[in-house]
Amino acid sequence: MSLVTTLWSMEAAAALTLAVLYGVVWTIDRRNLSNLTLCVVAISMAAIAPVEVAMMHASTAAEYGEWLRLCYLPVFFAVVGQVLFVHLYLGTGRRDLLWTIIGIRLFILVGNFFTAPSFAWSEIGRLHYVQFLGEWVAVPGQIEVRPWHWLSVASYALIVVFIADAALRLWRRGGDEERRKAWVALGGVGLPLAATIVYAQSVLLGGLQLPLLVTPSFLITVIVMAVELSRGFLLHRETRQELEELRSELARAGRVTALGQLASALAHELSQPLGAILRNAEAAEIHLNSPSPDLEELRAIVSDIRKDDCRAGDVIEQMRALIKRRTLQMNPLALNELVQDVFSLVHSDAMARHVALDSSVAPGLPLVAGDRVHLSQVLLNLVMNGMDAMQTTPASSTKRVLIEARPREEGKVEVAVTDSGPGVPSEIFDKVFDPFYTTKSGGLGMGLPISRTIIEAHGGKLWAERAPAGRGLTFRFTLVQAPSAAS
Repeated sequence: MSLVTTLWSMEAAAALTLAVLYGVVWTIDRRNLSNLTLCVVAISMAAIAPVEVAMMHASTAAEYGEWLRLCYLPVFFAVVGQVLFVHLYLGTGRRDLLWTIIGIRLFILVGNFFTAPSFAWSEIGRLHYVQFLGEWVAVPGQIEVRPWHWLSVASYALIVVFIADAALRLWRRGGDEERRKAWVALGGVGLPLAATIVYAQSVLLGGLQLPLLVTPSFLITVIVMAVELSRGFLLHRETRQELEELRSELARAGRVTALGQLASALAHELSQPLGAILRNAEAAEIHLNSPSPDLEELRAIVSDIRKDDCRAGDVIEQMRALIKRRTLQMNPLALNELVQDVFSLVHSDAMARHVALDSSVAPGLPLVAGDRVHLSQVLLNLVMNGMDAMQTTPASSTKRVLIEARPREEGKVEVAVTDSGPGVPSEIFDKVFDPFYTTKSGGLGMGLPISRTIIEAHGGKLWAERAPAGRGLTFRFTLVQAPSAAS
């Protein structure tokens, strides 16, 4: 095998490896289209490499022309992929210029298949053979270029202008990272492409007796793109970890704040079983001091003490779970049990405010995949918000918070929390999820943003709706069914 064939095969193999790697990365995170553009450029380069080898080993001008015509297709995708990468990676670039470039390159691609031997060349008179990497390879000799050949050259010049303009726009924003990315785009994409234009024109005009090649510059660009995306992936991963830790801390702070607001109600929840235990203990003491204790009565007293102790223990355990710092632990959950857990926490507070707590869970509702503590926090926050919203409601009016749960399509379950309060004015409605925005005198404005973050971490959505009757507010969120329930 010749050295040319070996080197170009290695280039193609490296490009395909990167294409597969970043294609897999893109399937994991489809929002990052830069990975997809790298995959397209790498595949295109892998397709161009064997075509260039075939052109260098062509024995006739006609054969050379056929391979040249075939090369236009992967070159189109390689060039468009590079332009889109710069646009997506830098987040800048003139869209009108971008679409102009794509339109011109598409026109050239289509025109190439209606002209022979290619869009830019009207005739290849004969081939020359020169020494290249230790072997004789074909190079175009007498070439007749078409008048519109310069349209192809102009399109490449526009690409360089587009990249330079996009980099300059990013540079003007300031910041070390932005300027570093601007240099990368110029040096890693713009400069190799400009060098290829100069090289190709020198070959065509007879200034250089060398093969017509584009893969060396494309290889540089693919490597630069891969390095940059790898660096961005690692930084993004670290950022996501930091955001996850911050989200966990904010969620914990939200739970502690909610429990602080429920402090008096929770104290009442604990005082009831503790008071009952004390009264039962006093009754048991009286029975034991009698000449003939009633054993059956004592057994009933001990049973009541055990029940009250478990009741107090459950309240304390719920408080501990809500205060404890923790990451998401996804498990199958029954929503009716989750609703009852929250109602048990706010029951005393609701009675003090004369608020009725109701629930309507569809029969046979499938289990959902979620973290019990975090979802309890969301429901607790929405229920407390509903009760707070009814503070100004006249005592004669019905105060009610209703939690509904029903199945939805595509393996989802929807939960709705509705209050019968006065509702929210239009100018405030669109701000309810804004961080630090609150209408409560002692509020932080973080309850709803944290709740939305928790629901999104569960793969669902949280949104608000005005009640149909014009009074009250409904918060709805979706959750994914547990795998066993969805199957």
